[in-house]
Amino acid sequence: MTKILWIWRSCVIIGLIGLILLIVIWNGWLSPIQHIPRSVEIIILVAPLLWLVRGVLYGRNSTQVYSIILSLPYAILGVWYLLSPVEIYYGVGLLIFSTLMYLGGFFSVKIVGSQAALAPKQSVNQEK
Repeated sequence: MTKILWIWRSCVIIGLIGLILLIVIWNGWLSPIQHIPRSVEIIILVAPLLWLVRGVLYGRNSTQVYSIILSLPYAILGVWYLLSPVEIYYGVGLLIFSTLMYLGGFFSVKIVGSQAALAPKQSVNQEK
């Protein structure tokens, strides 16, 4: 694994674990306003992220693609909370971690895809 691929996969891991911890800590202890029960909100927001943890830690490409797709609703949620003056820090955190997850997933899939595209050409050249 190249160093740049390792950096992007680390960004996905940091973004994913950061989102999980931010959601649990903010909604569990720090949230000044709760309109629905804390446990329900935590389960709804964390369950899709927990689905990705194993695949992201093992570096599976399909899970990286799912992390790209799943990071977008969290980015939208982050922008939503940015508009609320009471929960602006929560919105900033959601936006930072979802952006990290998106960029890391995007570039790691791109690097693996470009390496896979070069591999058949190299094997054909070696046979000649």
